Amino acid sequence: MSLAEDIKVLREKTGAGLMDCKKALLETKNDMEQAIVFLRKKGLADMAKRSDRETKEGRVSVKTNGKNYAMVYLGCETDFVAKTEDFIKLADELADYVLAHPEITDYANDEHIKSMIAEKAPKFGENTTLKGAYNWTPAEGAVIEYYIHADNKKASLLELAVTGTAKDAAKVKEIARGLAMHTVGMQSCWVDAKDIPQAVIDKELEIYRTQALNEGKPEAAIEKMLPGKVKKFAKENCLLEQMTIKDNKKSVLDYLKEESNALGCELKVVRFVRF
Repeated sequence: MSLAEDIKVLREKTGAGLMDCKKALLETKNDMEQAIVFLRKKGLADMAKRSDRETKEGRVSVKTNGKNYAMVYLGCETDFVAKTEDFIKLADELADYVLAHPEITDYANDEHIKSMIAEKAPKFGENTTLKGAYNWTPAEGAVIEYYIHADNKKASLLELAVTGTAKDAAKVKEIARGLAMHTVGMQSCWVDAKDIPQAVIDKELEIYRTQALNEGKPEAAIEKMLPGKVKKFAKENCLLEQMTIKDNKKSVLDYLKEESNALGCELKVVRFVRF
């Protein structure tokens, strides 16, 4: 093949620019494999320069084998890259890998995942990072459902425990998916008030105290006000205490109690994770 044809092939294989491909082939005396290595090394060096850039965009991918559920969030810098075929494919491949390896405890530092991203990132020309990855197996009798928003950037994975035999199994799955959607729409942070870390509560209390003092309220009155502020914070941020999307006068906890009675079983949210 001519140099021009080799450049075309190398561009198709790597996604690198025309002049970069030409230089790689000249440096490696038209050895295609060595030229790919040359470009990967150059790409990796470029990625190191980009590694401090924020990855505000990205894509969520969810995979299941019927038992386990894997959800990953692959981050990048722009929405343009997030919508490209190669980026979507990489997100899906990462989700497949996470699904196949439930034994891994730290996906962010897994060497194979790092190499998968490093191999494709130069083609994107942006900082590309794994922003989160989960592999869940439902407990016996529980169901896991997920929701991915239309923009493919917001998503939730939720596990719903079922005690007893539900009259309608399909309805249970529908409820679980609806709750996953709720956590995305209402930006739920925790299942219940007891799940809020003490450090978060302390921070909120300090903010409330400072605001009240700045408003000139006496300290004794402020202390009496604080428990109510914490309760309000929990109501706004905890799934079970939030009002349902369909009925802003009914909490998710009350909704679950109603559905449990109707189905002849007990439904309880075990956990959820939201991107």
